[in-house]
This record gives sequence, C-alpha cells and structure tokens, in this order.
Amino acid sequence: MVTYVVDSNCFIHMGGMASTSILNDLKSALKTIHVTKGVHGEIQNVRYQRWKQKPNLLNHIMPLLTTHEVSENQIRGLGAKIGERASPQDVDLSLMVLAHDMQRDGHHVILVTDDFKMAKATEEHQLASEVCPPSTFFERLSTKAKGKHASELRRLGRRIRAAEMQYAISRRNEYDVQAKITWMVDSLLASGPAKPAKPVVQADGTTKIDLLSQLHRMINGEEIKTNLRKKLTPLQSSCEAMMELESHVAQLKQKLTQESLDEIIVETQTLIADCLENAGIDLAPLNRELVDVAHRFHSRILVRAEMALAIMKRMKGDAVGSHLHLSTALFQATHVDEDLIEARILARLAVLALSTNKHEKAVRLSTSSLGLETLSEAMKLKQHIVQAMAQYLSDENPEEAIKHAQTLVKEDLGMAAQALTELGESFLALNRPDFAIELFDEALECVSSEQKMSEELGELILLAHRAIEEDDTEIEGLRQVLDRIHQQTIAQEKQVEEVVEQITKRQEDSTELAFSNDWQDSNVVLNDDRPLYISNVVGESTEEQLILAQHPSLGSVGIWLPAKADAPLPGAKITLTNGRVKIAEPPQNLVESYTIRALIAIEFPESLVFQSLTSDAQEELEDL
Repeated sequence: MVTYVVDSNCFIHMGGMASTSILNDLKSALKTIHVTKGVHGEIQNVRYQRWKQKPNLLNHIMPLLTTHEVSENQIRGLGAKIGERASPQDVDLSLMVLAHDMQRDGHHVILVTDDFKMAKATEEHQLASEVCPPSTFFERLSTKAKGKHASELRRLGRRIRAAEMQYAISRRNEYDVQAKITWMVDSLLASGPAKPAKPVVQADGTTKIDLLSQLHRMINGEEIKTNLRKKLTPLQSSCEAMMELESHVAQLKQKLTQESLDEIIVETQTLIADCLENAGIDLAPLNRELVDVAHRFHSRILVRAEMALAIMKRMKGDAVGSHLHLSTALFQATHVDEDLIEARILARLAVLALSTNKHEKAVRLSTSSLGLETLSEAMKLKQHIVQAMAQYLSDENPEEAIKHAQTLVKEDLGMAAQALTELGESFLALNRPDFAIELFDEALECVSSEQKMSEELGELILLAHRAIEEDDTEIEGLRQVLDRIHQQTIAQEKQVEEVVEQITKRQEDSTELAFSNDWQDSNVVLNDDRPLYISNVVGESTEEQLILAQHPSLGSVGIWLPAKADAPLPGAKITLTNGRVKIAEPPQNLVESYTIRALIAIEFPESLVFQSLTSDAQEELEDL
C-alpha cells in the first residue's frame, strides 16, 4: 500500500483548481494524506477559488489529513547533510524527514512535490521510495478511483500539469528547466504505462486495425505504418481543420473576457460551417469505411463546439438557439459514445425545458441524464432539483427527487450552496427570475452559521427580485417543495435579511452622484471591480432601449442603447471598461417608473461589450 507525504504546493494547486467534489474524490482513492505541522501554517489561508463561497481549504480537507510533528533537531540535521546551497526550506525539510521515517518503518512512501530541488535531494539521499509532482499524484489516484471520481481526479491532474509546465517554462531564463520538465514527464509515463492496443479478431480469423486510433496518431505527428498513412491521408485536411476548431473552443473562456459575445458566436458558427464544408468536400468521394472513421473523429470535436455555442446562446438568454445547439451536440455524441458528454447535454436540455415550461419533457431529460450515472455530485444535485421542480409543476410526486437532493446536500453543504447558486444564475440568464429567487434562497440555507454570506449572492438575490415583473406571481407551492431540501435556522434567516437590507441601503444611500455633461473615462466613474447586473431591458430593438442595471456603488442606473443594437436579456452582466461615459440626472418620470438614480450615456455604444459569463458558464466552458 502506498503512503503519500504531500507538500504545501499541492494543496495550493487544489485550492485554485479543484471542484466541489474534491474531498469525496480523494476519499474514493486513498484513506489519508500525511503532512507535517508546517504545512498547516503554509496553507491556513488557502481558499477554494472556484467555489462560490470560497471556503477555507484546510478546514475542509482536515478529515483526510494525518499530521505529524518533526523535531527541529531532525530538520537541522537533514539540512546540514544536504548542504546549505542545495537545502530546501524548513517545512520542506520536515516533509523529507517524515518521508524517510515512514519509509524506514516499512512504508512504500511517495513524496508529492513540484519543488525540483526537494525532489533531487530526496532521491539523492534515498529519503523516499519515489518523488512525483502534484499532477502525477492526481493522475495516479484517478486509476484507483471509479466512475465520476476518477474523471474528476484526472481532470484536476491535467489542469495542474498545465500550470506546472507553464511555471517551469516561465523560469527558463533563470535556470535550466529541461531537467525538471524531463522529470515531470517521466513521472507521468511511469505512473501508468500505456497498454498496446489489441487488434480485433474478426470471424474469418483476420485482424482489423483500429483506424480511428491510427488517424489520431497521424494527426498528432506520430509515425504509423506507410500503408496506413497512405490510406488515411485523404482525411488529413478536414481533420486538421477540426483541430483548429478544437483549439478555438479551448480558448473561448479567455476570449469571452475580452471580446463581444455576439462576435464570438458568429466566429464560432463560421468556423464550424467552414469545417463541415471542408469535410463534406473531402469525404464525398471516399468509401464508407473511411467516412465512418472521419465522422467519429469529427464528432468528438463538434460535440464540444456545439455545446459551447449552446452555453453562449444561453448566456444571451436565447433559449431556442441554445436548445438547437444542445440537440445537435446530443446527436453528434452518439457517434462517439461518451456517456459523460451525453449526460451533461441531457442535463442542460432539462434546464432549458423547465425554463420554457415544458415540464414533462424536463422530467424525461433529467431522468435520462441521471440514469447514465456519470455526473459529478454538483450536477447530480442540480438535476435532482430540476427533476423535483418539473415533477411538481406537472402534478407528479417529487418525493424521490427531493430525498436524493437532501442526501447530497447533507453530505456537502459547501458544494450544495455553490450548485444551487449556479443553477439560479442559469435560470436568471434564461429570464426566469421566479425560479432563480427560489434557488438563491435555498443556496443561502446551505451557508453554515459560521460562514459569512457572500455579498455577491446577496446582490444576485436583489437582482432577481428586481428582474421579476410586476405581473409575475410566485409559483404556488414551489417554495414549500424546495424548502425541504435543507432547513434554514432562525439565525440564517436573520442573516439573509440583514445582508440584503445592507446591500439595498448601500445602493440607495451611496456616495452622492456628481452629474456632468462632460465625457469622462469609464474607469474613473465606474471604478468597481464588480460588474453591473442587468435587471431589465425596456423598449423594442427597433427603437432606443433603456437597460436597467444594478451597480455596486451607484445603485440602480439606466443605460441608453441606440436603435437596432443587440441588447442583453436580464441576468447578464456588463463591464464598462472601454471608452468614455457621462453620468446624467434622470428625468423624474424615469425615476418614478424605474427607481433609478442615474442615467449612463456611452460615447461609442458600438464599443460596449456585454458580458454574460456566469460562474456556471465558466465551469462548463473550462470542462469542454
């Protein structure tokens, strides 16, 4: 049995990149992680950056840690043995001492660190059986875990490996990084040697070559047999074009922080059309065997591209367009037979169906998604909640779905709070603030009494309230159904009321506004890091429109948009960082009608970039 001694950097990587299921993922593959007290000190302020409430990592991971004390004498002794120039820091030395002591007691010890100095010293003085970087650690754990836990650990390992490589390359001018990169790659290769593919034996006794595997190798620049290369060469052009599309999809999250959502949608659709056109031209004269191989190669990439378009259309509030792209992705996924991809597509289709009041269809889609048993814990919770809501609204009994949701919430309140918030944001982006407000309320119920409620969640609640039209009515009985997911304490109820009240008061009584007819740099006037949340859009696109938004400092504001401009739907976010703006006093009729404190005019409206990148959408795009 392997004993893992883990350094601080591994936990710091986890804090930056791990999903909400990390504790259960780790428990599925090992019983404990060994650390020294010094590690506690170095990670005591590390928080999960991708989680909504950003909880403290050490508090969360503590049940899995076995902490050891190492004496100062042992640390000093090892430091002297290694030598001053080659010696790592004291905390690292304490881990090396621990690894040596445990190995001496008969354990098979692997020291996990990305500190190459520490790795070289450990191997030179034979202080552990082996040393590996954090990325390899998670890759190895993924082989011990099963199902969704294995895929989550493997995904985390890939993310960390990219960060490790990027850091090593960034230091290339400071020292020779080749040895470190070689060590990292060798550790990965040693963790799980690839098994040679077995040829398929057909009924007549002949063997069949896996042409898809050979095609992947050829496109990746690997050597394959001459006769196979000659046979597959007609597919090379269309496959290389598809690889460009795959690269484009991988960069979407970054592009969406810099470019217009509409421009990126058009760019992605154009790229897909070009790829399909090229593939059609190349494949038309070929035989059925090669065409089938090409379709399977292309479908793997087209699935992700169509899912990306569906996510972006949902960010625009375009439920019809999102539905079309998700349906196309689901059909393409049948060519590659990836249950995880199919389950995620079905899950998103279920959310769309519920948002458009297709309740029976939402039940069928969520049931199918859960039935594939490949979703993460967070996505399972979202789907059980969607299923319960759809069943209630279609007069079915939601009891079983609620019980499943209760179990998942009880196991991990932090994950539940984030999942509920993300689901609420999805419905807000689909212009269903009535659903969103109920889910935000449930997210708050999952925030423990020791935690401070996130101000961002408070702002989302306020936004959802203001996005609800006057003629909208609460869906009778739905709150009572969802309230059963997790019971709220009196203290939590009071906390929710206080935070929302504080945010409302701050926006109403914020610093007195300085109205001016002069154009001013937007970074000076709107100097908050937080974006504006759009609560409503007034007017038709053929006429001038008024965007109603909530700004962290200015409170409720209006933004004039010229005729024929593509305005966002409620739930979107915008960041005014380009160009110049004017802050004007609104006419009394607008103040009375929309309760706004200021009107914002944009000097060049065509340069205004709308951002609708919710946390949920960020996660989805990153995982494509």
